Amino acid sequence: MKVRLIFLSLLFFVSCKPYQDPQPFTDPRIVNKYCNIPSAINYNWNFPGIAEDSVCVFPAQIYNGTYFYRDSIFNNAGLLLDQDSFLLTFTQLDTTHLNITGFCAGNTISATASRYFKFNIDTVVGYGQLLCQPTDTIYGRGSKLDLYDTLHIKMSYEVATDTGIIYHAGTATKQ
Repeated sequence: MKVRLIFLSLLFFVSCKPYQDPQPFTDPRIVNKYCNIPSAINYNWNFPGIAEDSVCVFPAQIYNGTYFYRDSIFNNAGLLLDQDSFLLTFTQLDTTHLNITGFCAGNTISATASRYFKFNIDTVVGYGQLLCQPTDTIYGRGSKLDLYDTLHIKMSYEVATDTGIIYHAGTATKQ
């Protein structure tokens, strides 16, 4: 009996070999590339696939360029006071920050964009940023519809002056 038990144990240990992982396998059908940077707008789009960060699109990148802005100016009751138009230039500083010029000569407004097609004008003094006059501050936001909206930006902002708040809304069209 002991001999059988020893023989079976010996047979068991001799016949077993340690487990080895198989060679990694990449499915040849997966050829689409996707962005793997969480701050990008298109993070994980086309997943599963091959991680390729050169396909990433960042929030500030979608606003870069010069736009013709059609502005409507309202009072606090919502009545249209005036309409205006001017060129605005959006300059990408990094993945989320951008500068906006064109509201006033020599004035640059800084803004922060999110991956959800929106940007906010940064607050740097009081409740906004200085605008054309030393007593004026601007604060507001802008947005695009989606990643494929390469022509338009919807903007709404408020200008606080020494005489009150003036509301602005309009659409910028890329030049």
